[in-house]
Amino acid sequence: MMHSEENYEKVRGILSPFIGVPLPKNEITSKLLHNIFKEEEAFIVAKGIQKGLIPVTERGIRKRTKMEKAKLKDILKDMAYKGKVINVGPFYLMLPYLPGFFEFYFTNNRDDPKRMKGAAEAHYELIKSGFHVKHSSKNYPLFRVIPAVEPVLKSIDINATIPIKHQILPYERLEKYLSKYRVFAIQTCSCRNAAKLSGNPCKRTDENFCVSAGFLAQRIIDGGIARQVNLTELMEIMKRAEKEGLVHEVTNTQNASVFICNCCSCCCGFLKSVKELKNRGAIAVSNFQPTIDANICKACKKCMQMCPMEAIHFSEVGPDKKMTISLESCIGCGVCASNCPQNAITLTKIRNNAPVKNIIGVALMRRWFKDILGLVFTFFRRLPNS
Repeated sequence: MMHSEENYEKVRGILSPFIGVPLPKNEITSKLLHNIFKEEEAFIVAKGIQKGLIPVTERGIRKRTKMEKAKLKDILKDMAYKGKVINVGPFYLMLPYLPGFFEFYFTNNRDDPKRMKGAAEAHYELIKSGFHVKHSSKNYPLFRVIPAVEPVLKSIDINATIPIKHQILPYERLEKYLSKYRVFAIQTCSCRNAAKLSGNPCKRTDENFCVSAGFLAQRIIDGGIARQVNLTELMEIMKRAEKEGLVHEVTNTQNASVFICNCCSCCCGFLKSVKELKNRGAIAVSNFQPTIDANICKACKKCMQMCPMEAIHFSEVGPDKKMTISLESCIGCGVCASNCPQNAITLTKIRNNAPVKNIIGVALMRRWFKDILGLVFTFFRRLPNS
C-alpha cells in the first residue's frame, strides 16, 4: 500500500481536474480529505481509480489495488452510499471536488457525523481563505437566474399588451420552464448543510430548498436521499424560498435544467463569489430589472435587508428618504419585489438575452465541458432505479 500521505495527495489531484475549482495544497485541504476519506478509502481512490472523471470498473480497481473482492466491493458500496464516489453499474467515477463531489457528499449526508463536521469545518476554512472565488472568476455564465415567481406574474398582468419583442418567454417563467418534467424532488442543500455542520448556519433559512427534476429526481428519490413533490407543491416551495431571500439558479439553457438551486450569498460558494468579486459576467442575470415606485415606497428598508447582492441602498437627503438600486450589482432575481410589504417594487423585462438551447450549447461555451458532458449525462441516465 502506498504511503498514507501520498494517497491523500493523489486524491487531492484527482479531485482537482482542470474543469473544476482546484483544491490548494495546504493544511486545510489535508484536514478536509482526512475527514472525508478513511486511509483505506484514500488508497482505493489513489491507487484504484487514479484519475478524476474517468470511469473504472470494480474489476479494474481490484486489479490495481490487489484487494480481496468481497472486501473491496463492500467498501465501494459504502463509499457510493455516502456520496464519496459515483457508482453506475460496474463503473466508479470521481467528480471534481467543486462542483460535483462537494454537492454529492453533503447532500447524501450519510457519513459519520464527526467526519462530516470536520470536513465541513475545513470547507468553511477554505471558503474564508478565498477558495470559492475561483468559482466565478471567469466570464463563463454556466448558470442563470430565473426571477421570482409572483413578481413575474404581476409583470405579465401589468404588461399584457407589450410588444412581441418584450414578451416573457417560457424559460423566463419558472413554472413554464419546469413544466416539461413530471417528477420533482426536494433534497438536502449541500451548501447550507455544510455551513450548519461547520457551526456557521445560513443567515437566511434552515429549510431545504434544493430541487432536482426528471431522471435525476427519480434517481435520488429511489435512493432515499430526497422526497418527491408535484409541480404545484414545488411552486409553493419556490415562493417560500423567495420569501426567505433565496435566488433561483439553473443551468443557462432554454431547455429545463435537471436541478434548480435556491441560493443565498452567505452559504452558496458560487453566488457568494459572484457577489464578492462583483463579476456579473460569471452568471447569466435575468432579463428583468426591479423598479421602485417612490410614491408607494415607505423606505422601510425590507428590500435592502433581503437583497442577496446588497444592491439596494437607503438614502436620506433633508426630509427625503428613499431606496435606490445599484443596477450594476443587481442580478434581476426579484427577491426585493417578492418581499416588499407595500408592493412598491415591480419587475420589468428590459432585455432579450437568450440562453443557449440545451446543455450541448453550454458545452461549446467551454471546450473542456464538452469532453466530459456525454460521459456524465450518459452515466446518470443509465443509473438503475433501485
